[in-house]
Amino acid sequence: MNGDDLWKARVFFIFIIFTIFLGLAFIGLITTPSSVLRRNVWSYFIPPTRGDILDKSGRNSATDLLFYVAYLDVNYLKKHLDPRLETSLLDLLRNFNLHLKIDDVLNRKIVKLGESEERDDILRKIPIDLFPYVNISLEYRRSKINEFGVGVIVGSVVNGKGKYGVEGYFDDILRGKKRGKLKVKIYGTLKIQPEVVEYVPPVNGKDVRIAIDLDLQRAIYKELLDHVRKHRATCGHVIVMESKTGKIRAMVTTSNWNDIVMGYIEPGSSIKPVVYSIALETESVSPDMTHNCVGWIKPVENLKYVIRDVEAHGLVNLEEGIVKSCNSMTVMVSRAIKDHIGEEGFYQWLRKFGFGRKTGIELDGEIEGVLREPSEWSVIDFAEIAIGQGIGVTPIQLISALNVFANDGYYVKPTILEDSKVEKRPVVSSKTAQFIKNAMKKVVEEGTGRMARVQGISIAGKTGTAQKAVEGKYTNHYHSIFVGFFPSDDPKYTILVHIDDPKGEYLGGEVAAPLFSKIVRVLTSKKIYKIKITKGVMPDLRGLSLKDALLILKSMGVADVKYKGEGVIVDQSPPPGSFEIKEVELTLQPK
Repeated sequence: MNGDDLWKARVFFIFIIFTIFLGLAFIGLITTPSSVLRRNVWSYFIPPTRGDILDKSGRNSATDLLFYVAYLDVNYLKKHLDPRLETSLLDLLRNFNLHLKIDDVLNRKIVKLGESEERDDILRKIPIDLFPYVNISLEYRRSKINEFGVGVIVGSVVNGKGKYGVEGYFDDILRGKKRGKLKVKIYGTLKIQPEVVEYVPPVNGKDVRIAIDLDLQRAIYKELLDHVRKHRATCGHVIVMESKTGKIRAMVTTSNWNDIVMGYIEPGSSIKPVVYSIALETESVSPDMTHNCVGWIKPVENLKYVIRDVEAHGLVNLEEGIVKSCNSMTVMVSRAIKDHIGEEGFYQWLRKFGFGRKTGIELDGEIEGVLREPSEWSVIDFAEIAIGQGIGVTPIQLISALNVFANDGYYVKPTILEDSKVEKRPVVSSKTAQFIKNAMKKVVEEGTGRMARVQGISIAGKTGTAQKAVEGKYTNHYHSIFVGFFPSDDPKYTILVHIDDPKGEYLGGEVAAPLFSKIVRVLTSKKIYKIKITKGVMPDLRGLSLKDALLILKSMGVADVKYKGEGVIVDQSPPPGSFEIKEVELTLQPK
């Protein structure tokens, strides 16, 4: 049994003894010396706890907290009800903020009065003459960090079963397996210590440690939220992935659900590096291919349908097609792919990059995105897909696909687990990957991604701007995207930025690229606000919410916490750096 389990067992034992003696006192079993001869064996079942979800540093993102829950036993009360108790009953209901009439109460068998993490909060609300009719039980409640986008990663627990996110994916591991049992022999006096007759510990769930860095998640969420507000966007997403391991260090969304793995977008031009690499790898084009861009192109000559560019780029080579995000060149490249390996071959290569299939990230609810089979393609779909339309990709698919060029041509499976082994597979040759990476460096140095630059850091990336489709028709609303990695010669982090429906400016290079630049500076500045946790040393909790503080203190084994006020913590006792942490008092004030 680990320290956390021992703490929970001790709390249960103390609570059970307290409850038994409280009940015995009211029915007169500890009022006379003769009661010492009475022996009572009380049995209690101890519910198993769900495992904790910890961040990369071992801090709680989700845990089971013990709550004191008060229930009124109406059936028992009705047997002893008299006018004097009716007055106390009204006080009881008022104390628990229950807007019920006495008749409403008496028509039920049990009434849940309320719950609290503090036993005294419950006890002081119960009129003394109603104690025999109120049952106080210890129950677990799942508590998680909901702030800065962590809640949608963690998922939720409904009726004891994990739903979505980490809770859903690892439900079998996290869920408690078997309840425990405690038998206590109570003598009819407080002078004789209760005796534990039998103790069978519960089989609790196991902890899961995820790769998310809570400090980084918090810092990036602030930047993203500011950016979304600045551009009056619907929402935004940022993913920070370790390029070589696939570990997700931050997965930030301003949505109230995890659309990073459960929703899809059209990628726009951000998919072009993938298309060009397929063309090179299959030898559908040569590296010295050129094309004269006049600002538009017909994918199929005998059709009126035209794909346009922002401007006429003139004579461009293959590398410049990526750097300038030239649609005309991209259509020529995709036509060459179709002519050389066919639509089926093109489709299978897109699947090699992970499109149209789940990445396998350990988050319940991940979807496959939308990649229609070639039998469902129209005559222009080969060109539409190449410029990022007519295909739906999840943000986690998109970052994983472009991460291939940060890994010498290898696809690295994304993972939310800290202790996961690296899984990778070859997709394109080192030569092809290097060609694309060089082009992506020039995108940032001199192309559409110039606003992603950070002085002194070499960055490779690709912009994307995609019109949003509504009921099959494209609108004047856009997805703004930038995906890149740094340092480009030996990548450490791959980052995706997506801003949904910005107002005013909308191009990926204008909206998403500047936020990418800010995030690179966050990652390299070493100024991320970190809560230092050292065993036996009181951390600085000022500025945190009560929930965050309780999770941190629980991870340190501190159970005795008192607090007053609402909002964020402004004062604490003992102060930061103290070595004696027996009881913690927190003062909160509104922000």
